[in-house]
Amino acid sequence: MVRPAVAVIVFVCACSWPGVAAAQDLDLVEAPSLFAKMTAPAGTGGLLSRPIVFTDRGSVLPSMYVGLIGLQVYDGYSTNRGLKNGASESNAVLGLVSAHPAAVWAVKGGTAFASIFVAERLWRANHRGQAIALMLVSNGVMAAVAANNAGILRRQK
Repeated sequence: MVRPAVAVIVFVCACSWPGVAAAQDLDLVEAPSLFAKMTAPAGTGGLLSRPIVFTDRGSVLPSMYVGLIGLQVYDGYSTNRGLKNGASESNAVLGLVSAHPAAVWAVKGGTAFASIFVAERLWRANHRGQAIALMLVSNGVMAAVAANNAGILRRQK
């Protein structure tokens, strides 16, 4: 039953591989000369007050985004599967919504979006090391959760 999750992860990774899509090749497509400036309310400062400059981030950060999404998908699948088979949710926050599979998926999507959004803002604000560190920690935590869920699913069989 893990095959659908593995297929999704392989598909997403294959689609994000550098050079697969010709439109992502910088030699074939001119980069837009769009510069946008988002500002925070006066006196707040922060990441939103810096101009957004579109830069090439290579393949490391997007690969981590794809990995995080894949891990979140597997976590959502394995959580719902384990709960159907009689397991209990050990995460207190997710335990509040674990009775509703759609809510579990919403939380998973929201946490993936939030992590990627913050990492992207850090990258664009020239805090590249912090962006990569954030994604490494996020992926590491989700990998540990996924490994734990896989063990629980194996014991349930």
